[in-house]
Formats: sequence, structure tokens, C-alpha cells
Amino acid sequence: MRRGDDLGPDDRQRDGEGREPPPLPRSGVTPRQALIAVLAILLLAFGIANFERVEVSFLLFSTQARVITVIAVAGALGFVIGYFIGRPTREQRKWLRKREDD
Repeated sequence: MRRGDDLGPDDRQRDGEGREPPPLPRSGVTPRQALIAVLAILLLAFGIANFERVEVSFLLFSTQARVITVIAVAGALGFVIGYFIGRPTREQRKWLRKREDD
């Protein structure tokens, strides 16, 4: 428990201003949950629509793979490459830490 800036029950004003607000009624489904459900359904439909096998050629060999697998692997590789390209170098991180300390 943090001390010093918390108002305990004895520190609240007696005239009612320090009372806690009543809890808000909660609905069954939040907008965020609804959005996640819609996106999951769209992803599932996309996967079912792209389930056929295709020929995939790499540098040294070719293979058969499902379209959804090819798209998922390409997306994951793109994320990893983007993460490492966008990440600051060690020198940049040192400079940022030094700047934050000043």
C-alpha cells in the first residue's frame, strides 16, 4: 500500500465530497470483446477460404503449402524483421538512458 498520497477513510472530508462513486453497472459484452470476436470470425473465415494447397518456391527448393500457412509465415517474418529494424542500437539506447537521467 502506498502511503502519503492515499486518502484513507479517516482522511476523507465529512461533508460527502470524499465519498467513493457508486459502482457502474456492467454489461455482459464490452465493445472491445465484440471487436475481438468479429476479428476472430473474420480470421477464421479467411483461413477457411484460403485452405487449398499451392506451390511455394524458396531459393533452393520448392514445396506444397496451404495459402493460409504461407500468409501467416510471411506475416510473422515481416513482424520479426520490422521489430529488429525499428529497434534502437545499443549506442542509441545508452544515449536515451543518459538523456533520461539528466
